[in-house]
Amino acid sequence: MLKKIIGKLKQKFLILLGVVSKPIFATEWYKSFFAGADGETYPDNKWYRKHVERNFDLINLGSSTAKWAFDYSGFDVKAMNWAQQPQTLLEDFNLLRNFHSILKKGGIVLITIMPFTSLNKVTGVRDAMKYLKIDAHEPIQPYEIKKARLYTQCPILMGKPAIKAVIRHLRGKEKKSNNTDVYDNPMTIEQLGNDALGWINCWKKQFGISDFDAPLTECNRKGREYRIKLMQCLIDFCVERSYKPVYVIPPVTKHLSKYFTKTFEETYVYSFIRSVNRDIPLLDYSKDESLQNDDLYFNSFFLNKNGRKIFTKSVLEKLGFLK
Repeated sequence: MLKKIIGKLKQKFLILLGVVSKPIFATEWYKSFFAGADGETYPDNKWYRKHVERNFDLINLGSSTAKWAFDYSGFDVKAMNWAQQPQTLLEDFNLLRNFHSILKKGGIVLITIMPFTSLNKVTGVRDAMKYLKIDAHEPIQPYEIKKARLYTQCPILMGKPAIKAVIRHLRGKEKKSNNTDVYDNPMTIEQLGNDALGWINCWKKQFGISDFDAPLTECNRKGREYRIKLMQCLIDFCVERSYKPVYVIPPVTKHLSKYFTKTFEETYVYSFIRSVNRDIPLLDYSKDESLQNDDLYFNSFFLNKNGRKIFTKSVLEKLGFLK
């Protein structure tokens, strides 16, 4: 009897929190948590009801680098960019398993390799929230799912950030989460240098690295083993269904690439690819100086609109889609 009473009170409290949270739902802060909520990013059931296109030539997976690296609009190719910022390799695999049927037989799956694709990372509730609004056949996220659903329904529980977001929204001082044009202007040389150092310090903290030229830590070595197996599963999934997986390493500015020494690249990138032990093509733009001009980027890491067009065109040409 007591459990029933507590259960009903809890349910009513959650309904109240949902009502209080309504102003938060309209904020760009809240919308930015969710990938594919517009029904256009992934070919889920909502997308299928609006589109007749099928038998796609190509899709790309990846995290933040890939999100800002590929733009297929204007090219004579049926392709979709499924990268998000951030997005783990497990999420790549789950997205592919959910939506691969959009690809034609022999379609290409671009697997974006970032500086730390080879390392696993701790994920939490905000990562789990990311795919809850996708109309998928199976859950994209297996972790922190209960809390993620609670925060999705009652974002007021996220406290101060939610309240600040509402204030910005009401004052008209928030950026549109889907407005990529705001990221087109390149930084100054000084800003690019500071931005690059910021990324390096962030990665060192995130992955517990003190020296990029040192051997892998024990924790990162174990994470590497998990990522190797996961990448093998992803590639095997493609091959078994007659898709063509291709690795691609996008370019970055010289401000950032100068921190990636030969030792670093061998430890974190090339030795990982070899350990996966799958014979698939690699498109490596990490040393392509023609794509390292500052005016092609909006920060030290991500390509701007013009840079995306130039890079995407190069990739499509190498894959044989353009003459």
